Amino acid sequence: MNNLISHIAKHIQAKEYSKAFDLLQVLQKNGPNSPELYLLTGIAYLEMSMVENAWLWFWRGYEQFPSDQALKEYVSLLNSTRERELKVKQTLQSLHTTSSFNHTNGDLRVLQGSIEIANQMHTLAKGLHYHDVYAKTLNYYPYYLGYTSDYAWSLLDQKNTPSLNEKLRKLSQELCDQFDLFHFHFGTCLTWDASDIPILKNDNKKLLMHHWGSDARIGSLAKQTNPYVVVKNQDETGIRRNLARLGHSFQHCIVPDMELAQYVKDYYEHVHILPSSIDLTHYDLVDLPKNNKPLIVHAPTSPLVKGTSYITKAIEQLQLTYDFDFELIQGKSHEEAKKMYERADLVIDQLHIGSYGLLAVECMAMGKPVICWISDYMKEHYPDCLPIISANPDTITEIIKHCLDNQDGLIDIGKQGRIYVEEHHDMIKNSATLLNLYTRIK
Repeated sequence: MNNLISHIAKHIQAKEYSKAFDLLQVLQKNGPNSPELYLLTGIAYLEMSMVENAWLWFWRGYEQFPSDQALKEYVSLLNSTRERELKVKQTLQSLHTTSSFNHTNGDLRVLQGSIEIANQMHTLAKGLHYHDVYAKTLNYYPYYLGYTSDYAWSLLDQKNTPSLNEKLRKLSQELCDQFDLFHFHFGTCLTWDASDIPILKNDNKKLLMHHWGSDARIGSLAKQTNPYVVVKNQDETGIRRNLARLGHSFQHCIVPDMELAQYVKDYYEHVHILPSSIDLTHYDLVDLPKNNKPLIVHAPTSPLVKGTSYITKAIEQLQLTYDFDFELIQGKSHEEAKKMYERADLVIDQLHIGSYGLLAVECMAMGKPVICWISDYMKEHYPDCLPIISANPDTITEIIKHCLDNQDGLIDIGKQGRIYVEEHHDMIKNSATLLNLYTRIK
């Protein structure tokens, strides 16, 4: 084990961080729980300038090994460094009287957590930075997509036990001292038993819940406005119970559109609409590629909800008479998937939900025409200029056929998509709206 620790330290010194983290995973899985695991992981993150993650690992280690002097010193060092940086920032803001930003923005410290949904926490935090807000993210559920978080503590293999919640409560108290507003996502909070909420409320912290889909979608209600709906979570009793519990603790709730608003409106005092956001600087308008044959792509991240079986059946039928390629995008990181979308002539998103999600937004930003089921109910609530090609399980074959017969028209639809995203899904615009909401929460 000492040899393994020596190799990890050597890789960190050589800035070979990927190799170091591979060995750290081996140490975490096979070795005894030791101060060295937390110390080396924290140092690696510190060398990578990922200060928040470094602090979290040092803090976790110190909580388990309070007699370890090195861990204690690193926790103390990073705590003092953070406070010094905040003080410097506030002082500079007070002196920079020509700033176009509201000087009070820099006094607001925001933590978003504790699950990353389609990179939205990171994107909103980045947008808030643009408006001079100190905003960080905490993710307990790092998946294969590789989204970035300031604080990451994987609880994927953990169970909801009293001992785990005790650890998370201690973390909650630490974070409570560091942040003013807690913006939670997908029905989560800092602990699994919601025991952090009284801690935050007792310190008069501002609280906000952000719902994204299956955490709030109630199938029986959805069917009233969408005959094709398929829900991922069919436990309506559980969803209603959870919404009632959250509504008791949170006055304010955010949803991305009116499709989700209909499920949460009876549980929260205030429901706000904030469309999903992307950083447009990461999405160039891409001309439709000059493929020898049209390329249609689909990402079956949730095949039942996406309607993948209807899509593949339509593709198989049309390939009997049309010459085109079809690719399923699955098991890829976000960046890998993005490169595949850039090559596509047509993207098929989903056929059941009745509203569009972030995949459609990202593809429209790249100028890609998108097929996605938009229910009549949502057509009434979206802007008239929405350039999505609507299709459901009954019409998908005919819609794809029409696209193949009218490929020149896809170019114009793609350009309209970019304009639409710039107007409604720009990270900077939406984060300004979010900041305005933050200032109104009591």
